[in-house]
Amino acid sequence: MSLFTLNPKPAAEDSDGKLPPPSQLEKGFAVIAHLSGLCWLPMVPIQVLALVIPFVILQFARVHSEFVEQHAAQAANFQLLMACFYIVALLLTAATHSPIPLWWVGIGSSLFALWEGAKAINGWPSRYPVSIRLFK
Repeated sequence: MSLFTLNPKPAAEDSDGKLPPPSQLEKGFAVIAHLSGLCWLPMVPIQVLALVIPFVILQFARVHSEFVEQHAAQAANFQLLMACFYIVALLLTAATHSPIPLWWVGIGSSLFALWEGAKAINGWPSRYPVSIRLFK
């Protein structure tokens, strides 16, 4: 089943209430949501994609997959926090004339994005250590 169908079939009821393991497609979308955090690297001029990609995946996956929804929500929340840090880093960079604050934000975002992407590809739940809890 594609994540982009308009009328998804209801999930099969299991007697034990456990969720089925995520499919490869679900894992792929979860990984893409997390790896969009790599767009925060200062040398890449497309930082807005780090905010847009998890949000778009969250909107499409909300009805189709709890696994992708959980990962996309975590990624979107974390990228909102990184946007706040990026703005503060831009102000510090302008004040100190040093690109070091921008590099710290880019490296931190990239490390956490890679770590959570690895969790997603293995089918594990995602939980960033710090994030703004806007999307649930």
